[in-house]
Amino acid sequence: MLAHMINNALPLYAALTRVSAGKPLPDPSKLPDIGFMQAFMLGSAMQLTLFVPFLVLMALAVWRSGVWERQVIREELAGEVGDSVTEDEYRAVIGDSILRTRRIDHLNKGASAALVNAQHELAFRKRRVLDEGGDPEQDSLVAGWREDIRRLRTA
Repeated sequence: MLAHMINNALPLYAALTRVSAGKPLPDPSKLPDIGFMQAFMLGSAMQLTLFVPFLVLMALAVWRSGVWERQVIREELAGEVGDSVTEDEYRAVIGDSILRTRRIDHLNKGASAALVNAQHELAFRKRRVLDEGGDPEQDSLVAGWREDIRRLRTA
């Protein structure tokens, strides 16, 4: 939003700078003598110059969030091995990377996605309870996610 606001304000800044330097404003009835491709390239260069820093910041934030997410999943599911997560599944959790979605091979695609999602939700709920100073073993939502995982395994 900030980049968009700056982009929209650029003509005003240019006019104010020109007036403060003592130069007259250009005649609005005269259009610059440039072709379509030159105008297109100049406009694209201006947009890239303005928006690339914000895109880099967003990409960095998304990447860092993904790193944190995988770390929480690894840490919280470590205590679930043998119950909600099999040893093979936990090895897959450890090997998970940013551009690869973990799947459980012996299940169909939909069941695998549901089970992986439930395991991740269990990990996030355990972390949230710990962050709030609670005991995950006493939390009803943690118990609910564990029950969902058991149900998904038998379905």
